[in-house]
Amino acid sequence: MSTLEQLKKHWEQANMAPSAVGEASIDEASLRKIVTTRVRKHTKASFNYFWASFTLQLLVYALLSHVMIKYWPQTEVRLLSLLGILLYIPFTIVLMNKFKRVARGQLKGNLPASVHDYLSEQYQLLNSFFSFKKRYELMLIPISAAIGVILVFMLYVPGGVQAYPQGALITYAITLVSCYGAIRAENRKSFILPLQQLKALLREYQE
Repeated sequence: MSTLEQLKKHWEQANMAPSAVGEASIDEASLRKIVTTRVRKHTKASFNYFWASFTLQLLVYALLSHVMIKYWPQTEVRLLSLLGILLYIPFTIVLMNKFKRVARGQLKGNLPASVHDYLSEQYQLLNSFFSFKKRYELMLIPISAAIGVILVFMLYVPGGVQAYPQGALITYAITLVSCYGAIRAENRKSFILPLQQLKALLREYQE
């Protein structure tokens, strides 16, 4: 597709607005709005994940900071809390950076080339964060779950993990299974489906 008129025709057909029924052909501004609206629709679930994840990370920072300050004299508690905070910082930085760029993405330049660039950028940004998320969580979840279990047993169970190793192990296993089950469902809803939809848009544009 090499001309603006071809691109207009394509989007008119895709949005059930053919000029044959008497409606005026869409102009360039309308075309930009259509493209942007469809992309925002497909990335809405991903942005819902962003806000939920960002809120959760703030709670993790607040909780671990509180524990670290409250039990400062206990070296093990202090170090475990600090480790938990440090584990989440890279994830938060990448999350903020990628989603800020997705949110700021705009159609620039002359159509139709700018449409392809815009769709490609949105897809690549979302896909790159998803790839990072999958890799980082392979380390983040087991370690952070272990920190959580150890801290809970250390602070609230007399004798700690040493006194109840089986209980701690069962708690850890349940935590891992629950986390990975939730993450799998979350990935499908917030990333796999939106990425498939964006990829379909790219193919639709290229046809």
